[in-house]
Amino acid sequence: MLDIYTIILLFLCGCLGGFFAGLLGIGGGMVFIPVLSYFFIKMGVTDPDLTKAFIANSFFAIIFSGISASIKQYKNGQFFPREVLATSFGAIASSLFVSWLISIGHWYNKLIFSVFFISVLIFLNIRLFIQRNKETILKVNTFTLGKFIVIGVLTGAFAALSGLGGGFIMVMLFVQWLEIDIKEATAVSTGTIPLISIPLVLYYMVQQPLNFPPGIFHIGFIMVFALLPLIAGVLLVSPLGVNTANRIKPQTLKKVFIVFSALIIIKMLIEIKAIHDVMYYFIGYF
Repeated sequence: MLDIYTIILLFLCGCLGGFFAGLLGIGGGMVFIPVLSYFFIKMGVTDPDLTKAFIANSFFAIIFSGISASIKQYKNGQFFPREVLATSFGAIASSLFVSWLISIGHWYNKLIFSVFFISVLIFLNIRLFIQRNKETILKVNTFTLGKFIVIGVLTGAFAALSGLGGGFIMVMLFVQWLEIDIKEATAVSTGTIPLISIPLVLYYMVQQPLNFPPGIFHIGFIMVFALLPLIAGVLLVSPLGVNTANRIKPQTLKKVFIVFSALIIIKMLIEIKAIHDVMYYFIGYF
């Protein structure tokens, strides 16, 4: 049974994550994961279930934020189903393939890839900052579906190798490579993110946790009813994020995007420090 403070926290988390999902086309996982981590720790969930639990339930919430925001995009005449499906196809295929390569080999090193992706994000963020006032007038339907598949492939590989959602890198590629208007870029990303998340949620639904607390209904790692306050916040506020994105100038939207990209870089730097500390502890000289 959730106490009133936890219900309020989950609801506010859903509101905040839903707003930025609708505003930036990023899904909202950056907001969901810290609160879900706190939520599951408070419930007594420990590793190896803890990490899987907050990732799985974050993806579950992202499905709702993406669908809710996409419905609003559709009503506003900014939904692009062909481009969304093409991007999703590339992203799902590459994320599953890269995840499989990681699972069968010993070549993957999270520290090395984290450093690489931080470098890529810093480069893209600086480039976006320099071009923040540049007008991008190209439309989504200007390009062939093949280019959206390629961006989907790059996004899926990035997500699988970095452990991050693909929304940020997807929008970055749309805006900086194809030079699509950022509002249309976020609209495609908004529709793509839930489609990418569905296979991952289904995977976690058929897995069985080892030490989930008794008395909490769950399907695999997904705590459906416990997440109702968070999902309610997502459904309520994500359309507001879409409307806000439509009202503000593209240059302002780019600046907000730059700030959130910087937060992701800081998050990855903190994770690298944690990885380094663990390796130093066990190896002694790293």
